[in-house]
Amino acid sequence: MISNDAEMKRMRQMEQTIDSTQRGCTSSLLMSCIILTLTTAFVFGWGLAAPNMYNHYTELFLKGENPCSIEYDVAIQSKQNLTVISSINVHSKLDVMIDEDYAGNEKNINPNFQLSPDTLRVNRDSNNNIETNMKKERLDFVNELIKGIPQTIFLVGAFIGALTGPFWLKVIDRKQAVYVNYIFTFTSSLCMLLSYYLNVSWLFYLSRFLLGYQGGMACVVVPSYIGEIASQRVRGRAGSAFRLSLTIGILIAQVTGMPFMAGNCYSWGWGLAIVSLLPFIGLFLLFLIPNSPTQMIAVYNNEEQAREDLRKLRGTENVQADIDIIHRQIQQRTSGSQSKVLSIPKVLISARYRWPMLTTMILQWSQALSGINAVFFYSSKMFLKAGISPTMIPYANIGTGLINVIATLIGLSLIERIGRRALIIYPMVVMVVVFGVLTFLIEYNEDRNSTRLGVIAVIFVFIFLVCFSIGLGPIPFFYANEVSRPEARDSIQALGFVVNYVGNIILSLFFPAFNSMLGGYVFLIFLFFLLISLGFLWLKMPETRNSTIGDLENFWKIPSNPPSDSLIVSSVKT
Repeated sequence: MISNDAEMKRMRQMEQTIDSTQRGCTSSLLMSCIILTLTTAFVFGWGLAAPNMYNHYTELFLKGENPCSIEYDVAIQSKQNLTVISSINVHSKLDVMIDEDYAGNEKNINPNFQLSPDTLRVNRDSNNNIETNMKKERLDFVNELIKGIPQTIFLVGAFIGALTGPFWLKVIDRKQAVYVNYIFTFTSSLCMLLSYYLNVSWLFYLSRFLLGYQGGMACVVVPSYIGEIASQRVRGRAGSAFRLSLTIGILIAQVTGMPFMAGNCYSWGWGLAIVSLLPFIGLFLLFLIPNSPTQMIAVYNNEEQAREDLRKLRGTENVQADIDIIHRQIQQRTSGSQSKVLSIPKVLISARYRWPMLTTMILQWSQALSGINAVFFYSSKMFLKAGISPTMIPYANIGTGLINVIATLIGLSLIERIGRRALIIYPMVVMVVVFGVLTFLIEYNEDRNSTRLGVIAVIFVFIFLVCFSIGLGPIPFFYANEVSRPEARDSIQALGFVVNYVGNIILSLFFPAFNSMLGGYVFLIFLFFLLISLGFLWLKMPETRNSTIGDLENFWKIPSNPPSDSLIVSSVKT
């Protein structure tokens, strides 16, 4: 009995010396991350990838045609194309015969020779066909722009959601903001199903806008929520859970879009809408997640509730180290000249926040224009250009999603070992090389239609996905939190997301047209943007792992601010 009491006393003494900020991933934290990300980030990933699986149905639907008549339409179009080709061939052959006859028999030409009415009619018809085809080529650019509108509307919604996300956090707490996020998903699914059954195209566009808003809002609300409930030791990995769930959503959307599931003319509407089941389940699970301890103290002045939540999240009774850091951060936000959160205009004109802001914005711009969303929005068209058989394209799409998930999991284990800067710079170098190779492969295979070259092109797309998923994929989501002082953090994060979605909007609007016009050369656009970003980040992006705000400001040669120099902004050395 005495030995047991002594052992318990020793354990209590040891617990008093535990630094709660160095606790690992507890069951409570893991459950919180799973619920938060699968009901928000997963939905966003679904919204990014699902339309690509149903393009051939939704394009007809938005034109007011019946998607289930696609086989008939294709057969008719093929027959028309063959007729046009035959007419052109007849006309070309006739021209050659006449030219040859004229060249060899100039002196023997019969001046009374006339083409028969049938031949003249063939010429007129073939000329009309040629003019029609030329007009069609001129309209291709416009048609491709129109096809990009649904994805553009989705990204406009995401842009607005990211821009207004901080507003929700000012009027309600983080958990309530997640409930609001669910409402946008439910409304989007309802609009999609109504559009599908009532054949109303504007409801389709409204659904895409609402789901985009959900994703943009989630990017602001959820990563900051996770950052405030995770310990400093695992904050990088916990923050990457958002990106991981997003990639899983992309993969599951691609699998669901297979023809034997929702990828047919009778089920595509449900394939786009069924994702709301996860937020519905989240309605009953979200109450299990602890509140944000930072918000409990800073906004509601409820330290007791914050301690109770931290005990669950850390798995220990002694959470004083976390409480001290929260109070220190609150003091930094309310002391001195920076008595409140800085607005975006003030951050833009301040020299102190210039380099944290610019590196954040360039990282987000690089993520947007790296080509990753072109792969998930338009991978079917890209693979078709590469020479992949249409029957194999759905499986190639699933391959992109699977590689994305696996590489993201690998990236989670590397972030705290290798560091942020290395995982950004060196994979970007490989991505530049990949785009150069893809340009050559697709253009070289344009007329050959070699399956082998097409498979090699797909392999290089997979290499690109791996490089993206371990660096540019997860790191921009939490980089701003690591390099920014508390008073400017929200504004710098918002600026980063604004740049990201502007880039994605431009990409979604113009990529289909450029892909149609440029073929393999379209990858040179991504190569150009990556090279510029790579040069900037090589010179100005610091390593944030185990660094303080003071360390980073010394790197940028920014005058130090003593009260914040001890603030740890990344995981503490273990």
